[in-house]
Amino acid sequence: MQLTKLVVVRMLFAGCLVMMALTSHAQSEGSIAGADENPLPKVDDQWRYALTLAAWAPASSTSAFLGSAYIGSSNSSVYQNLQNAGGFAMLTGEAHKDKWGVMADMVYWQINDGTTTTKFVTKSTSLYSGTSASTTQTILTGVGTYTVYNSPTFYVDALAGIRYISSTTTASVNTVFTIKVRSVTRTTITNINASNVDSTADLVVGFKGRARIFDSAWYIPFYLDGGKAGGAQTNTWQALTGIGRAFSWGDVSLVYRAMYFELNGADGFNKFSNYGPQLAATINF
Repeated sequence: MQLTKLVVVRMLFAGCLVMMALTSHAQSEGSIAGADENPLPKVDDQWRYALTLAAWAPASSTSAFLGSAYIGSSNSSVYQNLQNAGGFAMLTGEAHKDKWGVMADMVYWQINDGTTTTKFVTKSTSLYSGTSASTTQTILTGVGTYTVYNSPTFYVDALAGIRYISSTTTASVNTVFTIKVRSVTRTTITNINASNVDSTADLVVGFKGRARIFDSAWYIPFYLDGGKAGGAQTNTWQALTGIGRAFSWGDVSLVYRAMYFELNGADGFNKFSNYGPQLAATINF
């Protein structure tokens, strides 16, 4: 856990240094970009591909409902989520030919937490308790795209597809009660484990694109989608915007990304919100 947190913090810190270095480099070269650093895609009959690797560090909020009655909520800051981070992966792949294209996006992360305590009731008796919990979320989005506007300064794709969301929560409680009577030690062990999986598949529609800043290699990326499945509490939406810089091999962007979704359970439903900075690098093929 500590190693993963350190890796994420280093990635974000390194990303900030990269953005600062790129800004300085761009300023030293001038504001006019060459054709190989145009941040807007070239729309023609040739196939073009892009793969994006991202490091998203969101804060999160969860609200629980029993039927339609509000039960309570929990909130975690960016720092708390980094502190308790488990595995994570954030990838986006795109393929385009002329105005048509496809895009697949994956967000996966795991948050872990746990505590242990030992209490000596008397000199000869002790009670140990340990709790651990983890939440794993997998969000897969697959859409088809169509270029609805393309100019030297502005590019927009309309999109439509499906988002699959799965949230798995596991928890375990272990207790050990030890009592020593004279020379005889007796131990009672109790283990309780529970797991719950909620999932949904929602239809989504939206748009994405870029706005070029003057005639430079800098641009403003934007993305917005929304949709739902057949149930009453299965809404979802996602949005991002920020700033990016194009290069001959691809581009680097720093954005603010937000995602919201709802999941039905056996007796109610939960609302999830994740929002925070994301650093990404895109490689064009």
